[in-house]
Amino acid sequence: MATSSKSKPKQTKFPMLQRNFCFLWLGQALILCAVQFWVVALTWLVLKTTHSGTVIGSVLMTAAIPRGILTLVGGVIIDRFIPNRVAASGALALTLLVGICTTLLLFNGLQLPQIFIIAALFGASDAFIYPALMTILPRIVDKSQLQGANAILGGGEQITNVIGPAVSGIVVGNFGLPIAFAINTVLFALGSLFLYLVRQPKNLNLTNLEVSTSQQSFSSEIMEGLRYAWRNRIIRLCLIVAAMLNFALLGPLVVGGAKLVEVRFGGDAIQFGYFLAAYGAGAVLGIIIAGAIGQINSIGMMLVWLSFALGGGLIALGFTDKITIAYFILAAMGLGGGIVGVFAVTWLQEQTEMHMQGRVMSLIAFASIALDPFSQAISGFLIDVSLSFLFVAAGVLMVCTGLFALTRPGVRVK
Repeated sequence: MATSSKSKPKQTKFPMLQRNFCFLWLGQALILCAVQFWVVALTWLVLKTTHSGTVIGSVLMTAAIPRGILTLVGGVIIDRFIPNRVAASGALALTLLVGICTTLLLFNGLQLPQIFIIAALFGASDAFIYPALMTILPRIVDKSQLQGANAILGGGEQITNVIGPAVSGIVVGNFGLPIAFAINTVLFALGSLFLYLVRQPKNLNLTNLEVSTSQQSFSSEIMEGLRYAWRNRIIRLCLIVAAMLNFALLGPLVVGGAKLVEVRFGGDAIQFGYFLAAYGAGAVLGIIIAGAIGQINSIGMMLVWLSFALGGGLIALGFTDKITIAYFILAAMGLGGGIVGVFAVTWLQEQTEMHMQGRVMSLIAFASIALDPFSQAISGFLIDVSLSFLFVAAGVLMVCTGLFALTRPGVRVK
């Protein structure tokens, strides 16, 4: 349901001058930086402990399964309660888990079974955070400010995609894993605090939400969200592309990337951090460009061209033998992802009724992570067979996704 013009307090022209937006930006940046930090440190921990791509994929898959299962439930909870409190609670749970991991490392008590348990609990807690973060913004800024505000938030997110992996790699390489996980714990704690400080306007119109909470079960609310999203052709296309994009990128870049850096480039944790950060660096530039662009003609066609571009980049990574060229390819891929990401999220927030935003955003998050276990498991298996084939297969899959999207009805409609 759209809010009335009087439903929010008067706001300044620039979102960054608003108290709530500043806390949201800081909280999101710290949490997403911490997640990037965690991925690099955990991947390198497992790689150095087992020297097995299959085990790396299995650990990441263990986190992905509960994350995927609980994401849709998280959407209902977000629509029923205050989104920033949901995100803050999830981040607090991650703080405790990473703190436990740090303590076990300090006392040499962290074994592979504990890593699997912590990874599973991490995924379960993480399921609530990202959909909640995407739901907070439309409640605290005017609709006219959404694109600019999303560009600023997206810029912060991609900066963390640069800083998080790079700093994590540097810390792991120079100071060791216990220090890296200790810093990771602090980042999650600070992020949780800033999100808790965000205040939702008291006079926000959520009449439909109150009816939903009092009259519907969790399962019926989930089904309502599924029907709502599937009836819209572009939302449906966003879900399909998001699922295939994450399937093709996550495993190859994280699991395959670690092996690529170690085996082909002869690098260490620092180079691996830079490898992941290169994508984020390109995305920062893409988000800046998106913030300067006005309205676009077709979200659907942007998704098509993004699929083609990412597919080409993945295929190129499969054949490059120089790490500097790999950085350039990843930055170019990130540039396209950054531009499309701002427009796609803004479009979803504008088109989705407020009482449905938690469920729609959770569906986008679910589409982005539902295939994580398969991506990680398959990538772990394929890098032990052929590293180049992993990246080529992923690239071909993205090109096919672009061709499929191009044939969908209404893809050229704004």
